[in-house]
Amino acid sequence: MASSLVAFPCQSSIFNNPAGIAFSDGTNVGINYYKVLPVQGFNTLGAWAVSQKKGFAVGVLADSFGDRYYKESRAGIAASKKLDKVSMGIKFSILNNRIEDYSSRQTVLGEFGLVVTPHKFFNVGLHVINFTRASLYNSQYLPTIISTGTVLNLSQKARFTTQVDYILNAGATLKAGLIYTMRPDFDLMTGINPSQKAVHFGLKGKFGNKTFTVAAATLPSVGLSHQFSLQYKIGGK
Repeated sequence: MASSLVAFPCQSSIFNNPAGIAFSDGTNVGINYYKVLPVQGFNTLGAWAVSQKKGFAVGVLADSFGDRYYKESRAGIAASKKLDKVSMGIKFSILNNRIEDYSSRQTVLGEFGLVVTPHKFFNVGLHVINFTRASLYNSQYLPTIISTGTVLNLSQKARFTTQVDYILNAGATLKAGLIYTMRPDFDLMTGINPSQKAVHFGLKGKFGNKTFTVAAATLPSVGLSHQFSLQYKIGGK
């Protein structure tokens, strides 16, 4: 869905907007694999876990990108509380950037988010990445990104998402997505990111307490990228 998920609570919310994890059900764990560059070893592998009870959720995550020469890694914790139509979330992550035989730097990145459901026909979301203005190097701050978006419930089966990402001092980008429920346990997804000239598509299937998601995107600069995720619900179905 072109990652237009800021207002769309789902298994990726711990990455896309911590406020969304309060919409989860029970305890869930998952793994993600993302390959975008056609270079051996340059992929992202992540794992996460979220537990929710009575509208309050906590989660942990870790992911890593790179190879033995260059690596970016992250480990974080998130918390979210849902009160009636408003969910609020916060997340802190330790980021590490390592270049073999050159440098290794760490910093703490802060994020917060909101998901508001003013009406059953739509949600709105807000996610701020790096509100702490963290930096890995004294002369280079990590970007602060403000994302806003909506989810329109077009029908019981179709939902349309939009998201605008604004990078401070760098401008804004728009992306959009669509998810269609073919069956209660099977979804089709697509999305576009005009700034990258990228088209995204994928599918999600649920089998008992396991959910699989497979997605791909056409990126003119690097070709075809792909992503795979597996979610497992502990107890129940």
